[in-house]
Amino acid sequence: MDARKKRQGRAAAWYAVGACWLALLGWLPTPARAWGHRGHAVVGAIADQLLTPQARAGLQRDLGLSLAQAGPWADCAKGVNLGAHGFEYAVDERWASPACARFETPAGIRAMQDFVARNWDSCGQRRDCHKVYHYTDVAYQRDRYKMGFVGTNDHDLVHAVNAAIALLQGRPVPPPFSLKTRAEALLLLAHGVGDLHQPLHVGALYLDADAQPIDPDAPGGSAAFETRGGNSVELARGGNLHALWDDIPDGLRADAVPARMLQQARALRLSRTPPARWAQTWASDTLRVSHQAFDGLALSPAAAPKGGRIWTAVFDDEDAYRARREQLQTLQLSKAGARLAQLVNALYAPPP
Repeated sequence: MDARKKRQGRAAAWYAVGACWLALLGWLPTPARAWGHRGHAVVGAIADQLLTPQARAGLQRDLGLSLAQAGPWADCAKGVNLGAHGFEYAVDERWASPACARFETPAGIRAMQDFVARNWDSCGQRRDCHKVYHYTDVAYQRDRYKMGFVGTNDHDLVHAVNAAIALLQGRPVPPPFSLKTRAEALLLLAHGVGDLHQPLHVGALYLDADAQPIDPDAPGGSAAFETRGGNSVELARGGNLHALWDDIPDGLRADAVPARMLQQARALRLSRTPPARWAQTWASDTLRVSHQAFDGLALSPAAAPKGGRIWTAVFDDEDAYRARREQLQTLQLSKAGARLAQLVNALYAPPP
């Protein structure tokens, strides 16, 4: 075992121990992982079956992976952090999945380190800016994504997808994003389109001090508290609201996509506007259904350490809620696959 692998192993072991203690103390924020690796692989697998021959050939030339294989990459890259010796990759139990193994070669690790280093503090508000590329937090009461709403910014999920599209169309990549290659843009795109269809990565729940939903973009709504994509909403049986929505239905696998989901994907009405507008359109569509994630919940404030805020949620009818969640998840995954395929097909379409 070389020195690098030893360092990675020690870092992973220490992180796992520390994470356990922090979680027990209630101090560790639960990160946002839209769909988890299984969901992203399912989105990619649906898209793979809807690609044109030109798109399939172009994808292999530029990336050498299927969309199902590429989908989890942006979460795997979250294992890169700035350490004493620069940007280092270590298996992070919050993001780790079997799907990351293909990217953990020496060349793959260098590529992830390079991507994170270029996108670490470019957004000007925080470090690890690349982690913000996974979500936008528009109040679920809104009926469309619009730049300027609370929770939007120039480095959110919608803008990240648009940055990848720009590179693949041969246009300049807008700041604060730094993308170098078509492969990197495709990896970000394969993940980002999936994120755009996870309701809690687009629609946000804002609460007042009494745990009542509030629209921060409405008059008098500026004092709202954001629930971090549902990560700050704890459930009675354990876990949090965001994790519940990441957990896709049992039996959904990239190597055996149900026929009904492929039928849904093929039947979806495709976008007719230019691709540069699709991310905003798709975010608006997800926003309009995101209220279903918050319906049927009774919320109350809970004590939280270090000045943070945590809320607890009780279901009005848990069985009905979970059935509704599974139905919406299946539909959103199908939509994401169809739209990812449409986008990749458009990017590799022969010129008119």
